[in-house]
Amino acid sequence: MGGRAAVVGIDLGTSGVKVLVVASEDDGVVLGRGRAEYPVLVPSVGRAESEPGDWWRATCGAVREAVAAAPDADIAAVAVAGQMHGVVLAGGADGADGAGRSGPAGFAGSAADPVRPAILWLDQRAAAEADAYADLPPALTRPLGNRPSPGMAGPILRWLVTHEPERVAAARWALQPKDWLRLRMTGQAATDPTDASGTLLFDLERDAWAAGLVAALGLPGGKLPPVRDSAAVAGALLAGPAAELGLPPGLPVVTGAADTAAALYAAGLGADEAMLTLGSGGQWMVPEPAFAPVDGTNVFRAVGDGFFRLAPLQNIGVTLNWVRTMLGVSWADLYDTAARPARPDAPVFVPYLTPERWDPGATGAWTGLTLADQREDLLRSALDGVATLLRSRLDDLRAAGHDPRAVLLGGGGATHPAWRALLEAALGLPLRAAASDWLTAAGAARLAAAAA
Repeated sequence: MGGRAAVVGIDLGTSGVKVLVVASEDDGVVLGRGRAEYPVLVPSVGRAESEPGDWWRATCGAVREAVAAAPDADIAAVAVAGQMHGVVLAGGADGADGAGRSGPAGFAGSAADPVRPAILWLDQRAAAEADAYADLPPALTRPLGNRPSPGMAGPILRWLVTHEPERVAAARWALQPKDWLRLRMTGQAATDPTDASGTLLFDLERDAWAAGLVAALGLPGGKLPPVRDSAAVAGALLAGPAAELGLPPGLPVVTGAADTAAALYAAGLGADEAMLTLGSGGQWMVPEPAFAPVDGTNVFRAVGDGFFRLAPLQNIGVTLNWVRTMLGVSWADLYDTAARPARPDAPVFVPYLTPERWDPGATGAWTGLTLADQREDLLRSALDGVATLLRSRLDDLRAAGHDPRAVLLGGGGATHPAWRALLEAALGLPLRAAASDWLTAAGAARLAAAAA
């Protein structure tokens, strides 16, 4: 004790976790960073899963790395943000009480044990269940604010009820990824409005679970966690998880927010700016003062009051990572090709390696290939294809009533000058880099600081 007051912000991403130790007073300077990766499991075509145990082990390593880089930090609170959508079935139905309490040993125990691998936002198995929302009365679906997508929690949970009822029955909770991680830390189940608003089970107008819709879908509403404010303390860090993380037990653990909402919270958008984050997926975001659904884009709850409009894309980091892995290059090598002069006869890359929500039947391809093309030509064309995809969603944002004059850019590769220049040319708007290249973790840290 007696060191610099600090907080920990955790970003549980699709393929890796990032952790910041941030000074909770003064200028909020970053004192330490840590990161670790884990695999996305693809058991069959169209499916995407993760083992929550992998998330936990990676988080422990990343937190320890970040704390070790800040030996004088006096940690006062922790907050978690993370990937939206998906479902984690966790907690033996007979192993924890209604609050998810862990018992006297100081471990979350069965309150957090997953009963199957987590199903992620990339997963497409629940396409029929997403389509079935169209059969429900508009009075039930309009307050959801969003077009159904297979990777959202409502369709996934419906698929699980139909195809794996025994596993649903065995679980105490159906959670979002970041909420499972916090349950593992505290033994207390909860979610926040930003994550709940992306489940297709939440009434955005009433700011509560859509009980009538949940019942109409035949879903177990009692397995949905309590909804708490993003900046509220959801529980205290248990002794067992604290020892694994290398943190003091008893620290307040803040409810946190969905990754996009946390990033927007940390960004500090200027007037007439849109935010573009590039990670495993990509997201265009602008604040919305009121609930105003528009087909083709999403509207979710923001941290605090209000909403934000989202034009999401799935084929960004996951697609570029596939390209660079298949062609055997580093991220730096891939981004360096953005500096190559554009060629009118260059190959064209169609980046739909995983289905997009608005075009689930589209697939990827390279076209226009000749014997003269080299590996660098394929890499550059992949960047061009992703940039073109990003431009198409900017057009959707404009169709929803927003006309940004500049872009705040965050996420992977945002600091690479050639990649930024290519994006700026493709989008036709000036770009400025966000103050942090780890915006989601920075947003989580800001929420922890508010609690601390």
